[in-house]
Amino acid sequence: MKKLSLALLAILAFTFVGCNGWLDIPDPEPEPDPEPEPVEEALITLEETSATLSRGDTYQINAECENPITYSSDNEFCASVSEEGLVTANYVGTAVITLESESDTKTFEVTVEGQSNLYPEPEIEIGETKEAIIERFGAPGAETEEAIGYANYSENTTMLMVMFDEDNLVTSYSVIMDVSLEEELDTFLSERYMFVQEEEGIKVYINALTVDEATLLVGSQNYQGEFLMAMYFTNDEGGNEGGDGEEKSDVVKALLKQLVK
Repeated sequence: MKKLSLALLAILAFTFVGCNGWLDIPDPEPEPDPEPEPVEEALITLEETSATLSRGDTYQINAECENPITYSSDNEFCASVSEEGLVTANYVGTAVITLESESDTKTFEVTVEGQSNLYPEPEIEIGETKEAIIERFGAPGAETEEAIGYANYSENTTMLMVMFDEDNLVTSYSVIMDVSLEEELDTFLSERYMFVQEEEGIKVYINALTVDEATLLVGSQNYQGEFLMAMYFTNDEGGNEGGDGEEKSDVVKALLKQLVK
């Protein structure tokens, strides 16, 4: 009897310990995986974020990053940049240099200033109405059928002349000044536009790095030692409807005669 009681107790003990379901004891939860260490992004560091240059100047952008950096300019006419971040100032204006790496982007602003500030370039659009020009500049001091003139447009100039077609839309405009300023005019224009050629005494500049990309042509002419003329017109077949240099010079003389009365 004693042996039977011991056997029964052994069976009961085995049942008590081995049947987890009977006691509703949950399995222990597994240990969570350790969180990965945060990865630090390779950021671009810049010592400076802008520079003011003169035409022909160069500037090395000082930037560092663990990853390779690529450079690009949104206005290569104004300023271009090499693969190593060396900026070259081309013509007066502003450009934004973008620095890009695998995980970061930064910008660097370039301002190219001119050494010569001979005159403020007129804010005129080819195709504007005569009414709009008069509203902006006021009543002209002289007028012909095809042009209007404003005396002493700026300190160094004699006249601003605006020419129109039969619909009174701007075809071109010119800034007139004394011939003594010819050398400075060359400097002024070459800082702002790319020189392309000189033909029959007229120097021609464009507002782009190629003729095909240009939207504006600027010509300068010393008319027989009487006056100096900087002419602005569009780079298209109809952009020179205001006449060639000879015809324009005749209009200039007619307007000047009225202005000096």
